[in-house]
Amino acid sequence: MQPNIFSRQPPSFRSFIIAVITCLLVLFFDWRMPHVVKPARDVLYAAYNPIYALASYPVMSREWLNQQTKSEEQLRRENTAMHAELLQAQVRLQKLSELSAENARLRGLLDTPLIIDGRMEIAEVIGTDVDPLRHIIVINRGKADRLYQGQTVLDDHGIMGQIINVYPHSARVLLLSDKESSLSIRIERTGMRAIVSGTGDSGILQMQYVPTSADLVVGDRVYSSGLGEHFPAGYLVGTVSKIQRHNSGEFAQIDVTPAGQLAGGHYVVVLFSDSLAKEQPYASR
Repeated sequence: MQPNIFSRQPPSFRSFIIAVITCLLVLFFDWRMPHVVKPARDVLYAAYNPIYALASYPVMSREWLNQQTKSEEQLRRENTAMHAELLQAQVRLQKLSELSAENARLRGLLDTPLIIDGRMEIAEVIGTDVDPLRHIIVINRGKADRLYQGQTVLDDHGIMGQIINVYPHSARVLLLSDKESSLSIRIERTGMRAIVSGTGDSGILQMQYVPTSADLVVGDRVYSSGLGEHFPAGYLVGTVSKIQRHNSGEFAQIDVTPAGQLAGGHYVVVLFSDSLAKEQPYASR
């Protein structure tokens, strides 16, 4: 009788052959009958999970130890860098807020209902007069932009003043609040005309030579009348804020709160008037 082939092979080779045959059988059953092999595969996967966790433990432990052993100086440097980045972000946010507000102001100037017709020029306030007793601002538009003396300057709320000097790239604007400023006005409710003059206070104008018997109430809106051709008609000047009638006096004391931002405006609109432009030889250059 011939001995079995496996009896002449080393034990390690026999084990290898048996393992190969077993693998082939398992693959065959997995291919032909997967529903039979699947439960066994799930059990093996569940049994391997603790092995996977144990194998990954050294790597996770090393990362945890590295994180815990960071020096205090390194953490301080990282904290300083984060504070610097936060500060830069806050500065950028402030700039974006200012740009947004500036965009809103410019949009307000363009969309203001005060501007009915005619050409206009948007200018920026770049300074004030050196004399602290004068209410004069300087804007960044001048002869190069065809500006001329006598033009009306306003913002999105109302009249601010009038150009009194023009230079190549700038102009000086006399505000309504200056003591030397005055204009003819009309009361919206009654149509009464009067003169409003500056007081030296940017928040108060005064109506001149109004009889104590005049029909005026606090809250009346005051508009430019166009008389004298210094200011165009129909633009808001302010609102009556105070009325004092003296029994012994012929005229009442009437305060008007200006509509324009005489003390805090940053952008203004310069109106162009054909009648005034014809008087200026350089206006058409």
